[in-house]
Amino acid sequence: MDKNLQQAYLNTDYIIDDELGFWQINIGDTDRPLSRYLNTFENPTAAFITAYNPMSKRLKEGQNKQRLQQLQQAVGKLGLASCKGYGLSQQNDWPQEHSLLITNITKQQASQLAKDFQQAAYVWINEHGLVSLVGQQDY
Repeated sequence: MDKNLQQAYLNTDYIIDDELGFWQINIGDTDRPLSRYLNTFENPTAAFITAYNPMSKRLKEGQNKQRLQQLQQAVGKLGLASCKGYGLSQQNDWPQEHSLLITNITKQQASQLAKDFQQAAYVWINEHGLVSLVGQQDY
């Protein structure tokens, strides 16, 4: 992954804002409360994935919203739950991207979804609450 793109992911706040409440996660951090929540599932892991702007190419808002609906449908077909969220650039140099925090998901499923929706990377939360970036080269 290009270093500038990687830095953009690192300089993003990943916000979960749903019926669960409000959480902000960042790559490299460990989020214990989120980990406790995830450990209520069979697979105590989660992925924060967007369908917006495939391969970091900006699309019109209507196209992005349609892609997000398709991601929600794909998640539903897998029988997985999700919470609404968004990625927000700390430097305000990239538009907000609506996303999903998908719970009870395996890394293989997450990688396949990211690949299907042409994402350069996604955010992975392991069973200990460690937040990491998974780049396309790792799919």
